[in-house]
Amino acid sequence: DLFARVSVLRCLQPSDDASRGSATEPSYEAFIDDYIAFSEPPADYLTRFSGLRDGDLTVGRSPHALVSLKRVYLKLLCLLEAGCIFVGHGLKNDFRIINFVVPPQQVIDTVYLYHRVGRRFLSLRFLAGAILRSKIQNSTHDSIEDAGAALLLYRKYLEYQKAGCFEELLDALYAYGKRFNWSVSFTTPFHFDALST
Repeated sequence: DLFARVSVLRCLQPSDDASRGSATEPSYEAFIDDYIAFSEPPADYLTRFSGLRDGDLTVGRSPHALVSLKRVYLKLLCLLEAGCIFVGHGLKNDFRIINFVVPPQQVIDTVYLYHRVGRRFLSLRFLAGAILRSKIQNSTHDSIEDAGAALLLYRKYLEYQKAGCFEELLDALYAYGKRFNWSVSFTTPFHFDALST
């Protein structure tokens, strides 16, 4: 496993968004997007899954500002010690790869929020397509896009919980996923309107 890029977003509250033209829909901005410098570049970047391309991690060739692994760990440690809540999809695996321990009370993982015990885990791509009507991870992976989708899915989770219809939504997602082989059909989109009633 390769630890090559770390992206951290800051959620903007709806009132913060007014200057951006939206007073109701929360958004986010990246405040850490670090690429890790390697003395020897990886043999295979696995671009489809990582979003990284040849040269992205090579000093002198990279179009990105490269930082040391130590600097990234220090930034993450500052966030951890400040009590920040880490929201993402599949964070347990991400933290395992970087050998970083985060207390459970500081982790909100949408892979577990949108999961029915004994059933398959729902992919970020599926959830983003169904709930957010967003096409992500089409040709390559982008950690900013993924982090943003996870953050917006968490916001939707809170909305559905507050409305008392999250369990119904989860049942509908599993039925839709089974029907369309766990991918989103944009000709027959997922429909769940319990929030509008």
